[in-house]
Amino acid sequence: MRKRKIKKLHVLKIIHGYPPYYMAGSEVYTFHLCNELSKFFDITIFTRVEDDFQKPYNIKESNENGITLIRVNKPSRDYTFRSKYEDHKMAKIFEKCLVRVKPDIVHIGHLSHLTISIVEIIKKHEIPVIITLHDYWMMCIRGQLIQDDLSLCSGPEIDKCTECNKKYFTSHSHAKEEISNWLKTLKTINENVDLFIAPSKFLQKKYIEYGIPEEKIIYKDYGFNKELFNGIKRNSSTKIRFGFLGRIVPVKGISLLIDAFNQINHSKAELNIYGKLPSSQLYLKERCLTSTINFKGSYNYKKISKILSNIDALVVPSVWYENSPLVIHEAFLAKIPVITSNLGGMAELVNHEKNGLLFEPGSIEDLKNKMELFINNPKLINDYSQETYVRSIQEDVKDIMKLYLKLLKRKEERLVVH
Repeated sequence: MRKRKIKKLHVLKIIHGYPPYYMAGSEVYTFHLCNELSKFFDITIFTRVEDDFQKPYNIKESNENGITLIRVNKPSRDYTFRSKYEDHKMAKIFEKCLVRVKPDIVHIGHLSHLTISIVEIIKKHEIPVIITLHDYWMMCIRGQLIQDDLSLCSGPEIDKCTECNKKYFTSHSHAKEEISNWLKTLKTINENVDLFIAPSKFLQKKYIEYGIPEEKIIYKDYGFNKELFNGIKRNSSTKIRFGFLGRIVPVKGISLLIDAFNQINHSKAELNIYGKLPSSQLYLKERCLTSTINFKGSYNYKKISKILSNIDALVVPSVWYENSPLVIHEAFLAKIPVITSNLGGMAELVNHEKNGLLFEPGSIEDLKNKMELFINNPKLINDYSQETYVRSIQEDVKDIMKLYLKLLKRKEERLVVH
């Protein structure tokens, strides 16, 4: 008897950017997640690009490693407040793609630069939807719960959000009206999501405080492609090499790090900064008072192990409530201790004086003191370079597959009842 062919489930993944055009944490994680998922499911990715040389909303479809990529061009970032979360053209394009692709389940990574109405479209077609939260965008239009002066925000409120986004409006009354609409829209959208995944307990707690029911949001940290770190060995150096890897933007605490490093003994240490330099790089370089601060520029993620092999201690000085920084996990995979802000998901990952050091958020003095601990006692670097458990992408996918099947079973049960 001929065996009946079992149909592969089709997963539609939605993310606001995808490699090689975007290489921040959520995009890199999505790349590894989808490549592992594609061993078991058919995968289609719906994403956007910013190509100034193509017409807006031009659609390019390709196949990469057996994964179907649908990239929609959205080159302009000159947004009004409402266009930061609503885009009717993008909504129409997405619905046509959804109807054509016919996924069994939709997994969203981020909706920024796309359109929030994607969730309502998915639910209209009665498809289960799951969101992996990478930041606070599903409650905060800025995504980071941080204000212009880099002070932390406890959560969305009409008056606070109005003040924070006043640059988009010509009158206070119009601002309050638009902010109120945004917050109401978000509440409705979040109600239509079947399940949220929070990669840190801190993020999970914040969304529960915001109003997401506890039973709809689970904690699961990221998984990693550990093959990239096989056989990694730290190269020797006569100086302690502090490293920073990531986006060079104010919320990442880069100026704080430079100011702290300026005050230490430069004959014994150097600071290497990896990341794409911003247009304001001249101001950052003027801030550096020593030639031992080196801007290394952009890097290819596939060469992450080579970069980490030339770092003795990673510094993650972010001033916002980071979720679960990929770079901290990567340092642990390379057995590198981490100095990070005692804040948000960063503080969850670093066990003080076990696999790194925590410093008071925003404190130049305390960050300087923590770096000097390593400079004055290099043995601590080895002491804190202990094995730290990091989930593999295979473990991650195994758990996510179970969640997909659980949601599909729930859908079947509802259909039987009706």
